[in-house]
Amino acid sequence: MILVHRLRGEPMFINEDLIESIEATPDTVLTLVDGRKIVVADPPQMIVDRARVYRASVLAATDELRSRSEGGEVLQFPVAGAGVNSGANSGANSDPKAETKAGSRASVRRPVGGDR
Repeated sequence: MILVHRLRGEPMFINEDLIESIEATPDTVLTLVDGRKIVVADPPQMIVDRARVYRASVLAATDELRSRSEGGEVLQFPVAGAGVNSGANSGANSDPKAETKAGSRASVRRPVGGDR
């Protein structure tokens, strides 16, 4: 998230990954990936710089997590639904304690708008 300011000066945080383009017309207009436009008081270069610093901080934090783990390995976090339907014998050696509620529901999906 990066800090931008509305035209009246109110601070606002925006997910920098959702910014598709930045225009200076003479106000700065952020176009988001969903098509919404947000007019802000900050100059375009300042927004680009803030996004660059934010991205660098994310990469630095990733490096720090890698260096803290034992043996230099990357820390692995469990993902709900990972490995579901990954093969014919996927459930044969699975640990039932490792499966989350979201993971167990993922395999029982109902069709949308169809017969129940």
